[in-house]
Amino acid sequence: MVLFIAALLILSLVGVDFRGKNGFEDYMSPQKTGAIKGIFVIIVFFSHLRQYITPVLDEMNKPYYDFMNWLGQLMVVMFLFYSGYGVYLAIAKKDGYIKSIPVKRILKVWYHFAFAIVLYLLLGFAMGNKFTAKRFFQSLVGASDLGNSSWFIMTIILLYFATFIGFILVGRKHMLAGTVITTLLSIGVVIWLMKIKENNYWWYDTALCYPLGMWYAMAKPKIDKALLNDFGKWFSATAITLVLFFTLKFKLTVLTKSRHLFFFTALAFGMLLVFLSMRISVNNAVLRWFGKHVMGIYILQRIPMIYFRSLGLNEYPKLFALCCLAVTLLIAWGFDVAMDKLDILLHLSPKKKVSIDKQIK
Repeated sequence: MVLFIAALLILSLVGVDFRGKNGFEDYMSPQKTGAIKGIFVIIVFFSHLRQYITPVLDEMNKPYYDFMNWLGQLMVVMFLFYSGYGVYLAIAKKDGYIKSIPVKRILKVWYHFAFAIVLYLLLGFAMGNKFTAKRFFQSLVGASDLGNSSWFIMTIILLYFATFIGFILVGRKHMLAGTVITTLLSIGVVIWLMKIKENNYWWYDTALCYPLGMWYAMAKPKIDKALLNDFGKWFSATAITLVLFFTLKFKLTVLTKSRHLFFFTALAFGMLLVFLSMRISVNNAVLRWFGKHVMGIYILQRIPMIYFRSLGLNEYPKLFALCCLAVTLLIAWGFDVAMDKLDILLHLSPKKKVSIDKQIK
């Protein structure tokens, strides 16, 4: 399986560009962030594969498991960060955007998720599984599941609610106040999820990267002025963030065995990648395609995994991975095309095609 990680590394290096003195002014553009999201959604896919195959911890495969275990929840940090960043800019630049959040953000993401749940239901019926109506309806709100992933969708919806409340109270003319309220409400969301989910830490331990993205969007003009064209200052900021991240990841967490420190680890990781993206441009068409279809790939990838496991294909990990990847890409593309057309019919998107990834950015 380590060969797949090696292939991802090679893919990430295709079209990579470096700059020393002057950084990339478009490092937060949809194209650049889309490529980075593409890398991480591929990592999420290979991480989920571990749940469906029997681990073979030989010399070739151990690095794959070590890497996935080391990265853990950090693989979703940038999805949340870029979501907060994008929502902040939309509020700041678009008239009436705040009032549209319940429909064009919350409802839109939820009903796409609901359609995906129906696909899992149909798969279960086709395989002879019996799901109760209660379990199905609980799956629609993340209280249960039909084999699907749900935590990210439910958490991002709660964060959208926090954003709507935070900004509807003060309006777009008070962006600082709205961001402060949204941050406080996001912390409230995390505390609430900690109580109801307890040891299911993945529901909440990266959630604060969303308001971090909002704060970065607010501070970006000043950060760019200070770091983008001054290599010395950029290097110092990146080095400090790197040391902070590794201290949190390898020292404090290990010494104290405190899961709560992961909140700060995730924030440091997000800032580290943003700083690195100022001077390292990861940008190619394949990664951008994956980044464009994040929603479909994330929510549907378990369908082929469940099906091919039922056929016993998981006994052949490499073949299993390739078949699952091929089918995931196919159904994710079809799902996104169908949802785009439905969005237009429901007047949730303009007739001009809007990328599905903008829902969670």
